Amino acid sequence: MSAAAEPVRRQRNARGEGERLRAELLEAAANLMATNGDIESISLRAVAREAGVSATAVYRHFDDHHDLLRESVVYCWTNFRQSLTESRRGITDPFDALQALRAAYVQFALDHPGQYRVMFSNRMQPEGDSAVIGLAAYQVLVDSVAEILGVLGDDRDPYFVAAQLHTWLHGVVDLWSNHPDVSWPGADRLIDSMTEVIGIARRPSTDS
Repeated sequence: MSAAAEPVRRQRNARGEGERLRAELLEAAANLMATNGDIESISLRAVAREAGVSATAVYRHFDDHHDLLRESVVYCWTNFRQSLTESRRGITDPFDALQALRAAYVQFALDHPGQYRVMFSNRMQPEGDSAVIGLAAYQVLVDSVAEILGVLGDDRDPYFVAAQLHTWLHGVVDLWSNHPDVSWPGADRLIDSMTEVIGIARRPSTDS
């Protein structure tokens, strides 16, 4: 009688490769969600094709397609929050900090259109961890606005003012992304005008 065949053992990923593949799968899922706008229509096989790997590779990291897509939404919000947070790091002047933050917002949206659409333009609503991280990302904007309002002696609600700023930023990004052939004014000019209209621009010095 022949000896029983030894079970096939999956080769371990080299250090860092597993996490890199996981990030690639999350990115692929985000791109598909942005394109389809519907979780139910996205399968693990579709995500695998988008990432250029086998379906087996997907199952090594996620239980099912709902697990993958849920984690992908969290991934999008985490990256966005990190981008906003890092943009302000080391900047002590609140007006300069807001300028860096708003530039990071626009740049993230242009560099990662799939992730941005998942967060702000899809029918999917954030829930669970993605809702918590989404609120944390928005809080970065609120805190930056609150610092400026404090300097200006302005008692408006920072959440409301941050919502005004976010609405304007989103509008700029949406127009640029969907109509790239139009000759829109420069980003700095548009964003500077928005802070002036909202009333959170740096006021001219009155020092003589």
